[in-house]
Amino acid sequence: MLEMYNKWMQFVFEATRPPTPPTFVTENEIVLETDAFRLRRFSEGGDANPVLILPPQAGHHSGICDFSDENSLVGVFLKNGVKSVYAMDWKSATYGREGESLETLINHTDRCISHIGGKVNLVGLCQGGWQAAMYTALFGYRVNSLVLAGAPIDAHADPGKLKFACDVLPYNYFQSLVMAGGGIYRGEFQLFSFKLMNSYDRFFGDYYKLYENIEDPVFLERHHRFRNWYETVSHLPGAWYLQIVDQLFIKNNLIKGKISLFNKKVDLRNIECPLFLIAGTKDDITTPGQVFNAGKYVSTPPERIERFLVDSGHIGLFMGKNSLRNAWPGVIEKMKTY
Repeated sequence: MLEMYNKWMQFVFEATRPPTPPTFVTENEIVLETDAFRLRRFSEGGDANPVLILPPQAGHHSGICDFSDENSLVGVFLKNGVKSVYAMDWKSATYGREGESLETLINHTDRCISHIGGKVNLVGLCQGGWQAAMYTALFGYRVNSLVLAGAPIDAHADPGKLKFACDVLPYNYFQSLVMAGGGIYRGEFQLFSFKLMNSYDRFFGDYYKLYENIEDPVFLERHHRFRNWYETVSHLPGAWYLQIVDQLFIKNNLIKGKISLFNKKVDLRNIECPLFLIAGTKDDITTPGQVFNAGKYVSTPPERIERFLVDSGHIGLFMGKNSLRNAWPGVIEKMKTY
């Protein structure tokens, strides 16, 4: 009886302890910093075309690209011979940044690429993918190759959970979330939305697994690391969040060529560089068609478009061992030929 009580109390402690903000695990240097982001450099340099990773801004920490020693996309690039690797590290939006628009976001990207110098191999993860695609469509002369992983480019291509949400929820619902956040879209709202997408697992299954493995130190270490990343939320500027909901997810205007930034249309046909598209068979957030259909709208020659379908869910595309071992090294080897 005492043993069961102790197990239960340990479970309660672990289930209710507040998360610790995550960090990047690979040694790095902050080479540029603003109130919106940090640009991190993970190597001494030497490549003619450095890699710049754009992690998603989706309510979580940017460290998803450098999650742990065994789950690091940054590490995969370094281990496969890339000598110049950078990543944007997004800061949580504060009051005063609520009016930042898509133009602001593209300017942030351009500032990083200008600091790096020359052309870059631009790697967009999830929401960082449409950001990378928009940037390349506008400033393609600064991009050597483009990688889109789990990126919602053709948001209406396949029936995914984000598309379903935008179909059933009116636009003023999303506006009300921003109003409730005082002009910013709070990370807590996004976290709760993600949990609702797999409600049984998030509200019951995860806790059951924790209880069953509460005395396993290896399980607890993995649990702590993931929970620290998943539960530490990051806020978004309300202005560009609403732009994306309306223009990308509801109206699918990125594909239609109806988004204008800096008085120019964001036309995917302006993308001519080598294109690498990575999707997961189990990804119910950004389905494969939403990623792969990007190849239909660019001007990149078909022989320079590579598609990789990975046995993975959404998050696994960026940090799962299967994709890091079996997909990304192939992407990197082909990228190095351009």
